[in-house]
Amino acid sequence: MEGVSDEELLLMYSEGDADAFDVLFDRYHRSVYNFARFMLDRAEGAADVMQETFLAVARSARQYKPRGHFRPWLMRIARNFCLNHLRDERARRRVIGNGGLDKVNTPARETPAPAKAESTERLVLLMQWIRELPQGQREALVLHAFEQMKYREISEALQVPLNTVKTLIHRARCTLAERLKEQ
Repeated sequence: MEGVSDEELLLMYSEGDADAFDVLFDRYHRSVYNFARFMLDRAEGAADVMQETFLAVARSARQYKPRGHFRPWLMRIARNFCLNHLRDERARRRVIGNGGLDKVNTPARETPAPAKAESTERLVLLMQWIRELPQGQREALVLHAFEQMKYREISEALQVPLNTVKTLIHRARCTLAERLKEQ
């Protein structure tokens, strides 16, 4: 099924071909997971988002209108689940903070051992800076730089105008360049 388009696979799945869904999952599960990992900064949450995203795709297969835009549609679903997880996490923190419940101290992230190469340290630092970008900039940059999505696809996935995508990516790059200069 290598030459079969995403839209055709989803149509095949909606008509009862479970193998077609497996092919879609194989094509995109890493992209969805990696995007969620950047957005949530937690592996567990990213795995949940990946699962929820593909469940939503499976449930919506019959309603999907094939227009050649499967990937942005998929990433928009993943983005919405990420936003839901972030909102729920903020609510949990408020409950813990206001309710007097004991906060669980999580261990600090391990820093690379001194023996690791400087490039590894820079990569870890860059990933941290990306996580600290404003949400819109982070989403657009991750989709473009790591998922190799075109600006038009990102515009569809984030449901923002094309020029907004260009601006978000430009600002993210400028912020990262400034931080690199400071370093």
